[in-house]
Amino acid sequence: MKKMLPTILIILVFGGYIAFMLLRKPAPTPGVFDAKITLAQAEQQSAETGKPILVLATADWCAPCQGLKRGALTDPAVIEFIREQTIPVYLEDGTNREEIHELRVASYPTTLIMKDGNVQAIEGGRSAGKYLDALRAAVTNAG
Repeated sequence: MKKMLPTILIILVFGGYIAFMLLRKPAPTPGVFDAKITLAQAEQQSAETGKPILVLATADWCAPCQGLKRGALTDPAVIEFIREQTIPVYLEDGTNREEIHELRVASYPTTLIMKDGNVQAIEGGRSAGKYLDALRAAVTNAG
């Protein structure tokens, strides 16, 4: 029995981790996306206003996505920048998979800044400060 104890402990710890990950609910959609603007609507608004489109491609099963949604996307400075400088669009893998595929998103989370055919990609999760810096640079580079 003593020889099996390490194996049993490993199984229990690993099983507990899997159960925790399966039972943990995904982060809610960040409030900055409350308008629920579609990509088509955003393209029209962008043409009218000159603002770039910000697309967040995410998935409920993606841990880095949940971190970004619970972290940087709740930061007041990030929210203010997104609201003032972009037209935000939220695309979830479970419901918008075809649109995400058409945008050629290769990993989650990916933030796209799009304007006049120019696309700047920010891949992965980041702290609020680094995410805001990346957004500023992408908006500047998008034209």
